Amino acid sequence: MECLATKLLSRGDAVSIERGQLVIQPASGKPVPPDWISTNRARLCREALISLGMDAFEYTDYSTGHYGKTRSAGITLRFVSLVNGESVYAVFNADLTRQRNTAAAKAGALLPKGQFRIGKRSHFYKFWMGTGLPFPRRLSAMHDYMGKLRCVMLTGLLTDDRINAGSLAPISLTAEQFRKAILPDKFRTISGQLPDNFRTRAPDKENATAHAVRGLQPISTTCVSNHENKLIRKDEYKTASITDLPIPKPPQEQSVDEWLEAYSST
Repeated sequence: MECLATKLLSRGDAVSIERGQLVIQPASGKPVPPDWISTNRARLCREALISLGMDAFEYTDYSTGHYGKTRSAGITLRFVSLVNGESVYAVFNADLTRQRNTAAAKAGALLPKGQFRIGKRSHFYKFWMGTGLPFPRRLSAMHDYMGKLRCVMLTGLLTDDRINAGSLAPISLTAEQFRKAILPDKFRTISGQLPDNFRTRAPDKENATAHAVRGLQPISTTCVSNHENKLIRKDEYKTASITDLPIPKPPQEQSVDEWLEAYSST
């Protein structure tokens, strides 16, 4: 499949990732339909990440429980890699008991399944603040807001399949950094560094081996089609219906020009 990011940049569009969310500023000045961004977000970001030899994670779900020998209460967030589809997780401390007496139960009793309490000094509170997502009016209702994490791409220090919770943060990539990742030949004479918030695995020998196995090493091409460990999910490349296309092709059979027709004609 053709490189969608290359096509956008060749048109003069500016593409960046801000606080874990894809931002496109078209050269035409037309607003990009939110559905188009939602449909193509993973593909565009994957193309840049693979070129940089990096990874990022999408939130899938969470659970609460008591962990370790001390049975400490906490919340487990689960993610999937944008690059290779592998599952990873992060664990934050949280309180799973009621703070006050209520008609339903007394203080100290376990909260209903899936509910949890956090404080403003907790790692989870700081993590959520970093995403820029809204907080509920009461922190005890945080469980109702967890689905909002699905729109934020995250990165963090990964050891085996666990992300260090203190390092978990949204990815940010400026338009210039994104362009350098996709069109490196145009920036060979310009030195640059990756943004500080890109984190990879812990720098030891075992993790270096795992790094190579997972296909996160730098590669010479900028298109996902040439990467051996690419992931194409079943429903990832659906496009919005276009009234002037009587017989739309399946997404996997469309060229980049056909993809962009939905974007440009809206």
